[in-house]
Amino acid sequence: MGGIPTRLRNDQNAGASAAPGGSRTVTFRLSGSEFDTVARALQASGARSLSAFARDAVLGQVRALQAPAVTLSGDLTTLTRALTDVDAALQEASKRIRRVLGPGRGDPGEMEQD
Repeated sequence: MGGIPTRLRNDQNAGASAAPGGSRTVTFRLSGSEFDTVARALQASGARSLSAFARDAVLGQVRALQAPAVTLSGDLTTLTRALTDVDAALQEASKRIRRVLGPGRGDPGEMEQD
């Protein structure tokens, strides 16, 4: 059966017990160095408690896993389209400026050289 492993679904496990109001208590172990790392991160985060910090971390990971996948190639494609649009707009603006200034004025290719 897919989905949540039986160990996580069974409320009678010591690691996940039912509490009033339908919430669950989750227990896990950390090594000494892992705990020290978490404690430093907790202090730096300004979270109100270890419980709140851990809950935010776990739920943040869940949200990240559920978010649609973003790919670098997709981002680059979007950026390329936007830059192409900007380039076209700049070329059009340049043509209009040349028409206003007249031939040979403001055109870097026609500047006098010493």
